[in-house]
Amino acid sequence: MKFPESQFAHKYLDGLRGLEVGGSIHNPFGLNTINVDITDAETLFKKAEKLKMGEALKVDVVAPGDELPFPDESQDFIVSAHVLEHFPDPIKALKEWYRVVRRGGYIFMIVPHKNRTFDRNKPRTKLAQLLERNKKKFKQEGVSKHYSFWITEDLIELIYALKLDWRIVDFQDKDDKLGNGFAILIKKENDSQENQETINSKLREIKKITVKKIMKRGLELTKNSICELKRSGIKGLIKRINP
Repeated sequence: MKFPESQFAHKYLDGLRGLEVGGSIHNPFGLNTINVDITDAETLFKKAEKLKMGEALKVDVVAPGDELPFPDESQDFIVSAHVLEHFPDPIKALKEWYRVVRRGGYIFMIVPHKNRTFDRNKPRTKLAQLLERNKKKFKQEGVSKHYSFWITEDLIELIYALKLDWRIVDFQDKDDKLGNGFAILIKKENDSQENQETINSKLREIKKITVKKIMKRGLELTKNSICELKRSGIKGLIKRINP
């Protein structure tokens, strides 16, 4: 089964030509792209892709996603889905994507939201850690894995911290493909204080909604605990909490 395409991406990238880093046939964008991957060998990921779909997406260019063999400002856009977290040094990758995208072009990323994946119990990766990795030219350790664990605001913080000549056009706290990640669209053009405030305002609203959900869940658990205590006593409550 193929996952749905992102209407968020289509809104801005239809009619343009660009690169997809680490594409897969079961998770298509439906855009005019060249697929760039670190290998065209039959990796575990490609085997799983073939098992799901009967075939794997053709790799057009074999190259590391953070060392792209394309001239400066040669692409309309770069897209990726569940890829950035696999780079030991995501700052290097973002700077490389920025280099390759033309002025007025886009970088579109869908990244796993830590709290909606199997990474939910991992500590969030801090900006200072990423800056240190980039400074020390941190390299991959063996097989591909998740090196970074983010929620939406963490990656937005990193984008602003890099101080490149780009702006966040918009983002989705819950992406419109799988829904277990978040999506960010960056445009290579001058940013403004007004635009940054719009993005930060949207982030604040998301935080408010998250806090309300946590409070609601907390009240539900408290109510259920009181009901269980009345029905079964303290021993029944303890058994319910620790079966």
